[in-house]
Amino acid sequence: MKKPDRRADTVLRGGPVLDLSDWLPGDQVTNAWLASRPHAIAIADGEIAAVGEAVDDWIGPATEVIELKGRPVLPGLSDGHLHLTAYSVTNHAYVRMGTDVFTDLADLPSYLTKDAIDGTGWIRGHGWDGAVLGRNLTAKDIDDALAQNGIAGTPVVLFDWSGHSLTANSVALAQAGITAATPDPPGGVIIRDDEGNPQGFLTDAAISLLIKTIPALSHDELVATYLKGQADLHALGITALTEPGLGPGYADLLDGSGSPTAIDVLGDLAESGRLTLRISVLALPNGTGGGNAHDVRTYLDAGLAQTYTRRGIDPRRLRFTGVKVFADGTPQNGTTWQKEPIHEGHHCGHLVLAGDDDLDRVEELRKIVQVVADAGLQIAIHCIGDRTNEVVIDALADLAPHSELRPYLIHGTELYPEGLEKMARYGIGWTANPGIISTFATRLPEHRRRRTEPLGSALRAGVRPGITSDAPVVPPDWRPAVHHVVTRECYWEGEVPDDDRAETITTLDALALLTREAAYRERDEEWRGTLAVGQRADLAVLDGAWPDDEHVDEILDRSVVLTMVDGRIVHRI
Repeated sequence: MKKPDRRADTVLRGGPVLDLSDWLPGDQVTNAWLASRPHAIAIADGEIAAVGEAVDDWIGPATEVIELKGRPVLPGLSDGHLHLTAYSVTNHAYVRMGTDVFTDLADLPSYLTKDAIDGTGWIRGHGWDGAVLGRNLTAKDIDDALAQNGIAGTPVVLFDWSGHSLTANSVALAQAGITAATPDPPGGVIIRDDEGNPQGFLTDAAISLLIKTIPALSHDELVATYLKGQADLHALGITALTEPGLGPGYADLLDGSGSPTAIDVLGDLAESGRLTLRISVLALPNGTGGGNAHDVRTYLDAGLAQTYTRRGIDPRRLRFTGVKVFADGTPQNGTTWQKEPIHEGHHCGHLVLAGDDDLDRVEELRKIVQVVADAGLQIAIHCIGDRTNEVVIDALADLAPHSELRPYLIHGTELYPEGLEKMARYGIGWTANPGIISTFATRLPEHRRRRTEPLGSALRAGVRPGITSDAPVVPPDWRPAVHHVVTRECYWEGEVPDDDRAETITTLDALALLTREAAYRERDEEWRGTLAVGQRADLAVLDGAWPDDEHVDEILDRSVVLTMVDGRIVHRI
């Protein structure tokens, strides 16, 4: 064999290279499979130049040789639903109030201290869960805590874990002009007391009433939080992600940080070379309620999706790929559309799109799908309720069959055999969120748990799903999600029923859904997602073996010791 004319910049050798180019659903980690993997990989000019025995010929005097000592090399992890902006801001600029720390309502004063007041005079917190605390927070809870700490009069907003609700104190409500006379906006609810006065808890589209009055973080503050968030993700081996929702609808989503300013700051980071993640952005013309085709068309016609191409930014680093649409909301807020009554008050919910009745809202959904398809963009639709999933699948199958743009469902929580069959037949994808949905599933009747995130059935049907986090709703750590989908233990209280084990997948399936299949969904499979020669050198090295199905628990203790993007080391321990 002729030796190469050039030499590698970096060689990793002495550990299995887990290239998944030949992966098929159901493949398992076995001794034979591991023995078939190459044990060396060469990188030149940011590209995988050779694997296996051919690597020796690529080593030159200037080549950095990294000895793996048996540790495996994985394709770079890709999170197909990670709110980088909100994750970075809530974890690095807000008071952390997640369920790992804030479990007792009596502890609220310890979070709302003078030191928590930011440079704008506000206190902003994130992560609390009413189910853990026993009830949702109220304005009075916050006011009392502030008074106890001698800082009464400080405006406060505390975003819950879901990104669809918040609680504000009385000062913040007054600044926003939210009173008993304020009507509920379409797709949102202001929770009130018996006299009709706001209690401080706002859901879905109603959160925008308050978010629009909160002082935004500065450009420099956003840059700092982005860089810290990026470092967090690289430490997990994450090299790429989809930022699901930046644009005009930002004030309805999470903490409202996905603003036009955030769009610009990401572009600045890409232009300066400080953005080392690969980011695909979904435009968000509408928020979590009242979505309509007119607004989608208006913002797309104005060039929202061309924001980064106009700046000449490398699309392999940062680009708009499509549009996100909220078809329904969340179970805890009673805003999902179900076939049977499950919400408080014994109702089935409805779509959160514009329209006076179900028929109008379904027609609006179809119009939006057509508008996005006409613009040549991918569409990703938030749908959780089983009835919502049904109408979304039908709309995509009718209007965009086998679209080269690869439309997909976001969440798609309760799927059914006919729906999976139709998704496979018409090329409709799906991003599941095991870290969120597994905990929600334990509250469902048994027959509904069995159809919650049926990844096993999806793969057998020929659907191409993904495993994603939806951070900051849950942490971006992909390892617990792998454990969830391989065991299904977190979908049940107690033993997993034998008939539900059909929905488990293998550890190799899970790795493929986090890497190769994520690249396919973004239409990037020709240049990233595996470790084949010619692919970009995006990879991660674990500190121990990739486990087989029987030992999947071991993945929870595996850390990433090295992460590379374009052959550049972006994390190393």
